[in-house]
Amino acid sequence: MCSISGFISAGVDESRGLGRESAIKAVAQMNRALQHRGPDDYGLEEISVASRTTLVLGNTRLAIIDVSSAGHQPMHDPETGNWLTYNGETYNFRQLRREIGDEFGPWKSCTDTEVVLRVYRKWGVAGLAKLRGMFALALWDNSKQQLLLARDRFGIKPLYYFAGHPSTNIKLGPFVFASEIRALLASGHVERTLSPSGVKSFLDFGSVEAPLTIIEGVRSLTPGQALWIKQDNSGFELDFVNYTTAVSSDEPLPQSRDQAKAQVRLILEDSVQQHLVSDVPIGVFLSGGMDSSAIVALMSRVSKDRPKTFSVVFNEKQFSEASHARVLAEKFKTDHCEVNLSEDALLKDLPLAIRALDQPTIDGVNTFVVSKAVKNAGVTVALSGLGGDELFGGYPSFRRALKFDSSNGVAKNLLRTIAPLGHLSLNGSAQRDKFWQLAATKGSPADVYRITRQLFSPDTVKSLAKYQVENVSASIPSNGHSDVFHSISKLELTGYMANTLLRDTDSMSMAHSLEVRVPFVDTRVTDFVLRLPGDWKLKGETSRMPKPLLADVLTDLLPREFLLRKKMGFTLPFEKWMSSNLRNEISSVFADQAGLARAGLEQKPAEQIWQRFIRQPKAVGWSRPWALYVLAKWCEANQVSI
Repeated sequence: MCSISGFISAGVDESRGLGRESAIKAVAQMNRALQHRGPDDYGLEEISVASRTTLVLGNTRLAIIDVSSAGHQPMHDPETGNWLTYNGETYNFRQLRREIGDEFGPWKSCTDTEVVLRVYRKWGVAGLAKLRGMFALALWDNSKQQLLLARDRFGIKPLYYFAGHPSTNIKLGPFVFASEIRALLASGHVERTLSPSGVKSFLDFGSVEAPLTIIEGVRSLTPGQALWIKQDNSGFELDFVNYTTAVSSDEPLPQSRDQAKAQVRLILEDSVQQHLVSDVPIGVFLSGGMDSSAIVALMSRVSKDRPKTFSVVFNEKQFSEASHARVLAEKFKTDHCEVNLSEDALLKDLPLAIRALDQPTIDGVNTFVVSKAVKNAGVTVALSGLGGDELFGGYPSFRRALKFDSSNGVAKNLLRTIAPLGHLSLNGSAQRDKFWQLAATKGSPADVYRITRQLFSPDTVKSLAKYQVENVSASIPSNGHSDVFHSISKLELTGYMANTLLRDTDSMSMAHSLEVRVPFVDTRVTDFVLRLPGDWKLKGETSRMPKPLLADVLTDLLPREFLLRKKMGFTLPFEKWMSSNLRNEISSVFADQAGLARAGLEQKPAEQIWQRFIRQPKAVGWSRPWALYVLAKWCEANQVSI
């Protein structure tokens, strides 16, 4: 696990920041800004390329597989002249190494990085689909004299680039890329200017949807996407390629639900075993919920090691799953650690947590807290249950979409007719607002997902945003799949999971030099589960509760009463804390007109949301004022303004 960065320009004009010295300085500054992601090694290489082209690649390394100096990056293939800077883990690297064999001569390391270099040499861009794991990479193809950027299929690892502001595809300035947006800001080539489109996207969903980012001119490579940068004396051109298809699996489809249960179990065990590949200690985030408990239970099947497990606990019992986590830790004989988080502790760590965010988000603080504890315990890699809800139906969006789909046409037409009247009786309730918004639609899975995940209503976004932009994030495409369950799964995987959960997990864990792995978000697992009929995921002995298929798969490992528990979710007691010790801190931000203006927000409507929350916290919801607070504080911490 590492960070990557780089600079390429089609020119040598130092006065315009396009020459060798500017490139080396920019990458060095990005490497320093990324040191928390890779404290074990530092690499910077000026690559010899065609005349009048400057290329510098950077890397900082968190050593996990082959921790020796043989894993130094950027890594060179002397036979081809190719160079690679790589951030990620390829869990099947040993299988791929055996498949390639000694076709290209003796191996020089035991790293997955060298395997990735040879995978590309043998299969080209198509070989990236063979990598089972998480990655973001930059590879210089010496024969093509082109730079290739690529990101894993699910977007587990981030990759951002800046190619200037012109709307045309031909660029004149330097092309700069990095694992974090803050590193791009540190390069000196990206202005600290807020993107109005990014602000709107954040207000729509509580995080910025790729390929947009919160910074003007900076874009995110999307999951499963590769990008060729072709340069000549007149500039460079961007050529985007999707190197992988949505679902392609060699797994035979089961003939019954019982067969499916058996196959899911074997595939999950295989995924967990693959994700245990490491030369450093591994821990597990154990919230006490079904997904993280499943990881611990499956580890007991595939590993003889006694894992370290970590839970965040609160004094507020209604938010804490500590007792359930303890039961699991005792059952599987883990080395269990509880991290107690109080209001005072959060207030103390809050500035650090917000500075650790690479982009504003309503989530992530919980991951920052537990990651800090895990790293302090001497663990470098942690497994997480992230992804289980998206695959097995743990979110309200699944039941809501299925319920709407089962409604008859008369009921839907009636709701659409009275929706404008219903909207008048909201009384400040965000949930009622969402209900009547949904009633006014056709009720497709895309409609249900969009409104369920919506942070602020369209009208509220218009009142909050200082600068109005086109509707950049409200249009969510339908995948055309007839299975409603499948459609919601795809929307959750490519939307909320990719743009919020995975992004926050990456930035908050890597802030502590901790790698987090997600066995549910695995190509073999997702390809198989997505091919199963939605009905099979809803029925079974535990069908009264969320994720019945996953629960049935685990019945011999986890107690029945545990599987039947209502889903709780890993949420901090923000509603209570924001009304007590955090209240003064948050109030000061809403009173700062200049600070809100820098964040692209109108003060009056923003402060009204905060005051309504103080009066009616459950009707407004803590996430709405919290989102505005985080946006303003993030802009302040990173000296970014509209």
